[in-house]
Amino acid sequence: MRLVINNVVLFVGIFCLYLSFSPPINAADGNNPLVAHACEKVKAKDLCVSSLMAEHASKSADLATLALISIKVASNNGTNTSFYIKKSLDTQKLEPAVEQNFQDCEDNYISATQQLDGAVSSLVSKNYKDTKMFLESAIDDAITCDNGLRKMPGNQLELPHRNIMFRQLCINALDVVLFLTTS
Repeated sequence: MRLVINNVVLFVGIFCLYLSFSPPINAADGNNPLVAHACEKVKAKDLCVSSLMAEHASKSADLATLALISIKVASNNGTNTSFYIKKSLDTQKLEPAVEQNFQDCEDNYISATQQLDGAVSSLVSKNYKDTKMFLESAIDDAITCDNGLRKMPGNQLELPHRNIMFRQLCINALDVVLFLTTS
């Protein structure tokens, strides 16, 4: 838990530092046209646009900053899901198979948030190959969690839905980074 909090603090610090040096782009209506452009080729376009536009910094962001924001959004979602898993394990009486799946997913989310921290560091240093690798690893962690959840009896708990959202946010972040590298 302490590791997750330290990673979030590190991420926020790096992100704020990067934003302080990014050049602004002003859009007349307050929306950044680059958001729609960056989300143009992602599979979940509406989620991409809404998650980026929900972040105030996106309104004046360049493409590299939008890539960072998309990773931040995925990381924040992963951290929140990790807290949800921990709370569920601590407060709910779960069936043994469900509890094991939650514990496995907890490990996956710890790994995924670490991968997203690595993606941020790589992106800031313009090491796009490693950024892509870190994002793909975070996606793999979400898929591994999902595979366990599919076998879970009942499957009516909130975690499967949270995991799908997290995986899609990571995929969106990867797509935005790929768009950045080809622009």
